[in-house]
Amino acid sequence: MSERADLLIEIGCEELPAAQIDAQLSLLAEGLGSRLEEAGLIDSTEGIVRLGTPRRLAIRIYDVAARQADQVLERKGPAENVAFDADGQPTKAAEGFARSVGRSVDELERLETDQGRWLFARVEQAGKSLVELLPAMFDATIRSMAGARSMRWSDREERFLRPVRWLLVLHGDLPVELEYFGLEAGTRTRGHRIHAPGWHEIGDAVDYEKVLEQAFVLVDPQRRRQRIAEQAEALARDAKLEPVLREGLLDEVAGLTEWPVAVMGHFDESFLAVPEEALISSLEQHQKSFALRRPDGSLAPRFIAVANIESKDAALMTAGFERVIRPRLSDARFFWDQDRRTALGDKRERLDAVLFQEKLGSIGDKARRLERLVDHTAEAIGADVETSRAAAGLCKCDLVTEMVGEFPELQGIMGRYYALEGGEDPAVADAIESHYRPRHAGDDLPADPAGQALALADRLDTLLGVFAAGQKPKGGKDPFALRRAALGVVRILAESGTATPLRAMVEAAAKILRDAVKVDAGLIDEVEQFVFERLRAWASEQGIEANTVHAVAAGRAGSVADFMARARAVQAFADDPTMASLVAANKRASNLLKQAEESSIGDVSDKMLHDEAEKSLSAAIAAAERSVEKALVRSDYPAALSVLSGLREPVDTFFDQVMVMCDDKALRTNRLALLERLRRQFLQVADVARLGR
Repeated sequence: MSERADLLIEIGCEELPAAQIDAQLSLLAEGLGSRLEEAGLIDSTEGIVRLGTPRRLAIRIYDVAARQADQVLERKGPAENVAFDADGQPTKAAEGFARSVGRSVDELERLETDQGRWLFARVEQAGKSLVELLPAMFDATIRSMAGARSMRWSDREERFLRPVRWLLVLHGDLPVELEYFGLEAGTRTRGHRIHAPGWHEIGDAVDYEKVLEQAFVLVDPQRRRQRIAEQAEALARDAKLEPVLREGLLDEVAGLTEWPVAVMGHFDESFLAVPEEALISSLEQHQKSFALRRPDGSLAPRFIAVANIESKDAALMTAGFERVIRPRLSDARFFWDQDRRTALGDKRERLDAVLFQEKLGSIGDKARRLERLVDHTAEAIGADVETSRAAAGLCKCDLVTEMVGEFPELQGIMGRYYALEGGEDPAVADAIESHYRPRHAGDDLPADPAGQALALADRLDTLLGVFAAGQKPKGGKDPFALRRAALGVVRILAESGTATPLRAMVEAAAKILRDAVKVDAGLIDEVEQFVFERLRAWASEQGIEANTVHAVAAGRAGSVADFMARARAVQAFADDPTMASLVAANKRASNLLKQAEESSIGDVSDKMLHDEAEKSLSAAIAAAERSVEKALVRSDYPAALSVLSGLREPVDTFFDQVMVMCDDKALRTNRLALLERLRRQFLQVADVARLGR
């Protein structure tokens, strides 16, 4: 074997949780990779192959050296005047340093520096082998992988996600000695439990995947995922159907199998009377199966299940899947029938028994607050108040239904179905469902105005309430998903185009919450700033640069929609290279105004304008003011900035020819007033002086 080869490490376990496999592989790869790189045994941690199944975690690291390179270490000892006494004899400091580098005092060199002469030695240090270094690296990595769900087994002290049953370590074609979990690492792995049980020898690290595939194990999670998707699509295509391949479910099924085999089954068409979302949740949650749709988009009475075995009797295996799916779908039908026995509104009293938060009361209390708050949000975004209020009273009632109790992800969705079953206005039913949007990053916003109004009220109530209850997010902990709620507020306000300022929205929620918890001006400020931070982040995601966000934030206050409109206009202004001098002039003007000793500058006096440059600038500003005012009335910020960009030439001439901070106080004050007048025009849109920072 050459000095460099691939390093293969496999940890064989009892069945691992499917959702944890990717995270554990990342920890294993990053932990060992960083330690090998730090030791100089690999050049980079990029390209580490991560392989895993329910029974194993494995990584293959390319081009790992068998031994560290030898090093020459330069050691600096004590200063010469400390190393020797008055008689020139070595002191204990010199003798101690000599011993530490394996030399006699006479063999030590001298190092000349600006601070004097020092004892010095060059020490050759032989590199350590991979065999010597790997045990400590492996131990440190495994310890770092331990978490709340890690366990101990037998009499072992080590902890891991599941009991470990075998270890495999190969460097190229050579085994590497390693003992851990009470096991000695070998060169064998285990194949598929049914198709290829027992041990399988790995001759070389590069052969690992090929050997396992021959043993009916696809060890690459991405290959398993691709195989499942391709098989499902082929089965659906043959049946002239379309599979519902949710990404999360594909990943989960890939994490549950080693040799996936997809089959198509049927269920009784009578189940289609149940809302399709409930059927899909039942198939996905309980049986890890994929639903199918007809060409017209309706749900088909079929499903695709994935086995971990190639059966000799596929029909018998399919019948087994059908047999276990039938009672699950029967449960969903029972929940549907049971929930419809009473109207959605009749379930409202039960909300008082469901706690929302200890200080904020029950879900029933929250619903009553939403009925009041939605009046404000509906008016702000132009939604029908009566529709919004009716939806607010019913929007949480499906939380106490049997169906949502079994499938929490259906909250809102089932509320819409139950509302329609009870004869509610379709607009009310739509708002009940849509008020949960956006459910996650990148999700669609409510498409209906009443849903937007209710979604906004719901998030504002949660934000103010949880902050008032003293449970605001800390670090990575955000149990009430307040960051997501704040982003939802930002996106809804931006999309709705409302002119109502964010502050007014927060204050409306605070006024209603005061009946339950203490809410003061400081808390309102804190929540407003929290939401505004999400606005900053979201604006950046929309392509607005950080300097632009800061510049707009320093301008006049307004609504979220107004903020974004100004930000887009200012970003275009900032991207224009011809505006650089105008930005610099604003920055210069800002600095001069800050340095001014005058406590009150006042208005510009035309009589005090002496130089032609300042007269020209004053006239240009006066002309711009009228046009800017008209543009701002229309919220046409590109037009306003276009007008202001015309000031570039007179501003440049002013700073070239006029001494602002002159000795004449009256003249200086008037020139500062002129600059303040200029700055006021820009500040109606943004503090463009910040663009150059």
